[in-house]
This record gives sequence, C-alpha cells and structure tokens, in this order.
Amino acid sequence: MKTAMQAVRNSRFGPAGDVLEYGEVPLPRPPGKGEVLVRQRATSVNPIDCRRRGGYGRALLRLRGIGGFPQILGCDVSGEITAVGPGVSELQVGDAVFGAKSPSVRGTYAQYCLVKAAEVIRKPPELSFAEAAALPYAFLSAWAALTDAGFRAESAAGRRIFLQGGSGGTGVVTLQVCKALGAHVAVTAGPQGVDLCRRLGADEVFDYRTEDFSRHLDQFDFAICLADQSEEAKMISILRPGPGTGYATIVHPLMSLVDTKGLLRGGSEAARTFLRNRRAQKRRHRAYAWSLFRPDRAALELLAELTEKGTVQAVIDRTYPLSATAEAHEYSESGRAKGKIVIEID
Repeated sequence: MKTAMQAVRNSRFGPAGDVLEYGEVPLPRPPGKGEVLVRQRATSVNPIDCRRRGGYGRALLRLRGIGGFPQILGCDVSGEITAVGPGVSELQVGDAVFGAKSPSVRGTYAQYCLVKAAEVIRKPPELSFAEAAALPYAFLSAWAALTDAGFRAESAAGRRIFLQGGSGGTGVVTLQVCKALGAHVAVTAGPQGVDLCRRLGADEVFDYRTEDFSRHLDQFDFAICLADQSEEAKMISILRPGPGTGYATIVHPLMSLVDTKGLLRGGSEAARTFLRNRRAQKRRHRAYAWSLFRPDRAALELLAELTEKGTVQAVIDRTYPLSATAEAHEYSESGRAKGKIVIEID
C-alpha cells in the first residue's frame, strides 16, 4: 500500500532556490467528513504562495493554526478524486475536479491533496488539467473583491468596471468573466500585456508605464485593485457617486502591518486605516473593502459554465514540472509573466 508521495515543501522562510525542496513526504490522511482526496495533475503559482514562502502573513496565519513548518504551499486543485469521506454524495472516486483551497500547511504542490468537497467541482471536459489549474484561486480572489464592492453577476450587463493589473494571472481571468457577463471593462497593463488584454476583450487598456488611466476614465461603477495599492486614490477618483458603486482591493496592508508591528499595534493601525477609508466612501454612498480569497462554490460553477461556453479561456504563460517549482516561483517574482504559471504533476 502506498504511503508516500512527491511534493515540494519548505521548512523555513527565504528565497525560492534556498528553501523549496522537492522530495518524498507522507501521503495525506484519509479524507474525513465532507472531504475528498485528489490525485493532483496540475496546480499553479499564485503571488500569495511566493509571499508566504518569504514570511508574509506569518503572524495571522500562525493564529489560525496554519503558520508552522514544514509547509506545502499551493492553492489550486486540479486532478482526480481517489477517495471520498463520509457525507460526500455529489462527488465520487474517479471524478475529474478543479477548485481552490484556502492557504494551509498542506497545500497543492504535491501529488495528492486533501480538500473540502465543497471547494471543488467537476472539471469541464473542455479544460485540460493544466488549464483548470490556472483559473480558480486567481478568479475567486478577484470575485471576492468584486462582490465586496457590490458587483453582482445578474446585474453586470452594462456596468463599468476598472481592473488594475489586467494582464497578470488574476487579471486575465477576471477580465474575461466580466466581459462575458456583459460589463464594460477598462484595465491597466504593462507594455507587454497591452495587446493580450485587448485580445481578451478589454474595452479600454492603459499602459501603466506611460499612461495615467485617471485622466481618461470617469463615472465607473467599480474599481478593483489587483496589483498596486498606492494608486488607491486614483482608482476611487474614477468612480461615480453611489449608491451601487464601490472599490475593493486584494493587496491591502493588513497582513504586512501585523507582521511588522505585531497583532496589537499592527492590527489597530490596519483597523483605523480601513475604517477611516470606509467612512470616507460611505459618505459618498460607495462600498469600500479589503478583500481576501474565500471559497465560493456558486462562483466556481459560474466559471465552469463560462469555460464550457468558450467565453473564458485559461491564459498560461509557462508550465513547469513539480520538481522545478523553485524556478516557477523565481519566474513569478520576476514580474514578467502574462497570465498564469502552471505546475504539471506526474
């Protein structure tokens, strides 16, 4: 009976080439109530993986019981179910599934991954395992921000959405989903990503190195920060007065403040900053949010539906074998990737 698997893990914080180790580790325990065991065929590199490897969020993650060592990073699930736990009826052994799990110390950079059944759904046959791995965590992170800002799929048609960072792994899928739902979408991108965003259907694309989007845009319903929080004031300036408008960011300072100043001082400073900003927008009847990834089965099913229709496609910049995960992290941190970096698992 098999008792071990290949995985990539780290036993300390540091640079990818120094701390990420490929080798044999014990298999996950059997799935418990509401869980499934997935034989991973692919996963992907998300910026949060690289940042966690360097120590980002260690204080708050430790409080949640998921900050210890050794760690297996990774959040995207794409593979076949090999075992189901008690209470799981909608999925069965042999199903090809995809989805994303919250950050943990038993992540997806491994041949096998234990995940809650509610966090995965059947993979559309139109998607390869590599393509399926490129979509869920990035999309669900941005979807959390969109919904926190007040965006709703059923009323998306005709709404005006600004996405800062349209050509990165999160931006490319979010741009496509918003367009598929009928929204008008403006994005920023680097010079190498401008054409990509146009091909994906963006209505307006601004090269962030040479153009100031805030000089050209006005009366937008939603602005979503996917890349650089320092432009928050500019993003808010393009919004029309509410209600039904909002700003949200997935790159807020909560974790970094707690890391550098401790739970009490850092947490208090983050709370004061957030509440001050939210009050300022509330006076203009706008939503304001600092958003985090959260599982959302309905959103995952929407994503699957749109990929089946062909209106949303995976955009993969490069693929690496599991044994080269450190190189994949280094490429991610170079900032050159357009789309997702996928790790294929034998």
